[in-house]
Amino acid sequence: MFGNFKLYPKSGVNPHHSPAYPLEWDCTLQTVEVITRVDPAKIDAMLEGSGFERVNDRVAFRFMLSPGHTLSLHKGKMFDLMITVPVRYQDLFTQTHVYMYCSDPIGMVAGRELFGYTKKDCTYQFEEDSWGAIRGWVNRRGFQLAEFSFIPDDSAPLVRLVDGDEQPGGEIHVRRLPHPERPEPAYEDIVYRRTPLEYSAPATGKIDLKLYPSEFDPIADMEPEVLGAHYMASRVYAGGFDLEDRRLIKRLTP
Repeated sequence: MFGNFKLYPKSGVNPHHSPAYPLEWDCTLQTVEVITRVDPAKIDAMLEGSGFERVNDRVAFRFMLSPGHTLSLHKGKMFDLMITVPVRYQDLFTQTHVYMYCSDPIGMVAGRELFGYTKKDCTYQFEEDSWGAIRGWVNRRGFQLAEFSFIPDDSAPLVRLVDGDEQPGGEIHVRRLPHPERPEPAYEDIVYRRTPLEYSAPATGKIDLKLYPSEFDPIADMEPEVLGAHYMASRVYAGGFDLEDRRLIKRLTP
């Protein structure tokens, strides 16, 4: 853990001398968001067992660079690819990440265990030129998963994850702890979080998105139809009990 943050005593990590998961962090954020359409039956299959209700047939591919991330100061930045579906659960209009890839081991492991994220490790490229064009790729353990090329274009249509002014807020996931003796959950619940985020107005552009077949990371099997893409940035992106809306929504097992 780096930065001017504290580590909470009795934070849930054992043994007591083990470094606690960092619950406070901050950074800036740059996001290329690609909105796609996916066969609803495929989305339903990915949501099976969660209890979450699919909102529409759209899936967002969010290539997210976090310069100055305090969990990854030794690298200078962190990267995430979030593949996101809008959902409803009880009174929440929110979203869940059906796939996630992260360049930093602390961000990956803490996200999986604290919030049930689907994060896996990755390497990446995210490069912006002086004209605002952004190119990049995501690779997992030597296997290329995705490549993108974004060129700003004011004439391109703005397509959001849902139609209308209200966009889904926060994130919801099923968190599971494996049983030590049997291949089943010993504990599972539904958790929600909403971090402070102040995105700039979306700047539209043209996008070239390529996904590659992978047996272990079958994101290409979704066969998404690209509807549009845009770029957003935020100087406010942070986490911690004093900043986030964190909730344990429902305990499932036991």
